[in-house]
Amino acid sequence: MVNTFSTGVWFQTTAMNDIQNKIDECSAFLKKIQTGSPTIGIVLGTGLGALVDKINVKAKVSYSEIPHFPVATVEFHRGALIFGTVGDKNVVIMQGRFHYYEGYSMQQITFPVRVMKKLGVQHLLLSNAAGGINKDYKKGDLIIINDHINLQPENPLRGLNDPSFGNRFVDMCRPYDPTLNKALNDAAAEMYVDLKNGVYAAVPG
Repeated sequence: MVNTFSTGVWFQTTAMNDIQNKIDECSAFLKKIQTGSPTIGIVLGTGLGALVDKINVKAKVSYSEIPHFPVATVEFHRGALIFGTVGDKNVVIMQGRFHYYEGYSMQQITFPVRVMKKLGVQHLLLSNAAGGINKDYKKGDLIIINDHINLQPENPLRGLNDPSFGNRFVDMCRPYDPTLNKALNDAAAEMYVDLKNGVYAAVPG
């Protein structure tokens, strides 16, 4: 008689080990390219690729050249990983992101973020273009996300509670760093930028 629980645990453990090995291979490849150790990761969404023009670029590599990296299939997402500096901070930037609606699994979508962590990234800034249902919001408004509602059929934390990936039961009382959000709000106020705050509803697309 087969113990289905043990079989399931073996399968998940094998899958997690495979992901970890790919992360290790990918990060080892990128460490040969990067200059400095990036502490800040930035993921650029639709229409925000031009931010790279404001970065002091040190190295750039196409997603297609990076081991195990997915490839962006959405128009306007260029598909390049960029190492550089903003002020005195070392950053790594994803110029083009991956989406669930492209057919990628959650593990594939979150793979680059796990690689960033392996490279030393401590703070992650995510950006995207999205519609809104708040009538006070207008097209082009900048909004800080302070919470989200996951309406997708999958969750990237699903699976074994593996120490190498961190706790799968994340404290959702503060999923977005309030200190960083306050810093962004304060900076926007100093620059007279109308920065709004809201809750993001994540859907398959």
